[in-house]
Amino acid sequence: MTDLQDRRFGALSRTTPPPDPVPALMAVFPEAFGSVAAAQRFVQNIWFPPSRAWRYQLNGKSGNTFVLNLMFELEYGTPFTCRVAQGETGNQHPDFALFQVSQSGLWGNAFAAGGAIADVLGFPGLTLATVRDPYARALSGFFYLCRSHELGDRRFLTERIRMNALAGMDWDRDAGTPQGFSRFLHYLRDSAESFGAEDLDAHWMPQALHIRPGIYRPDLVGRTEELAPFARAVAARLDRPLPARLEGLRRNASSRPKEGPDFYAEPGLRALVETLYAADFELFEYPHHQPG
Repeated sequence: MTDLQDRRFGALSRTTPPPDPVPALMAVFPEAFGSVAAAQRFVQNIWFPPSRAWRYQLNGKSGNTFVLNLMFELEYGTPFTCRVAQGETGNQHPDFALFQVSQSGLWGNAFAAGGAIADVLGFPGLTLATVRDPYARALSGFFYLCRSHELGDRRFLTERIRMNALAGMDWDRDAGTPQGFSRFLHYLRDSAESFGAEDLDAHWMPQALHIRPGIYRPDLVGRTEELAPFARAVAARLDRPLPARLEGLRRNASSRPKEGPDFYAEPGLRALVETLYAADFELFEYPHHQPG
């Protein structure tokens, strides 16, 4: 086998469909997933290289950009420098290209790697995850959604239409405001109660439903509030040089204003977040507190 075959997933057979790991996963954990689609999303969001030295579970608004930049540099010894224009993607994310590494074959998920259940359960390499304070993550998700409206990009358009109709969200008036944040949270609560939390968009779905620690079993869990110690621990476990400038890995800066109103001033909003993300507070040991 050549070096490139060791470092890039090749095309799957064009004549024989690859195995699907989802039925086996749901058979082992019959109560874990509310639908086949939820199990598929869980598998799709676990990325790893062909070496299987490590894997990372994508978790929206919880440090993905930092970690993917980190893992690219640890894996290949060079920073990720590819770019694509926002106008070409309809996506506000400044590092959209970074999230296309899986399309290159350099990284993949169990589907791309051939469909083996062993790539989901019993993975041989270092298993990584990151989490974020639920209060801050909810607010970050709201501002991310508002930025989508501001730029007029296609991403989240369906979600914005639903909120316009079902939550009374006037995007010209409520975007980026405490009133809009309240409408956003109440919409998430109503959606979760009506359709299940698994149905929420990945950027505001509970982190416990992304990571599912009882199934994924991460070896290292980094906190978005403290990513530098996590990066050092990952580099040490993989025995690879730490990137020289860790701050440069975190390019997707929040669009939240540095100063402004208290978005949690409305009575009941903290309790709403604590209810919606109860499992995140418990599993990842974030305390209930007054968001700053």
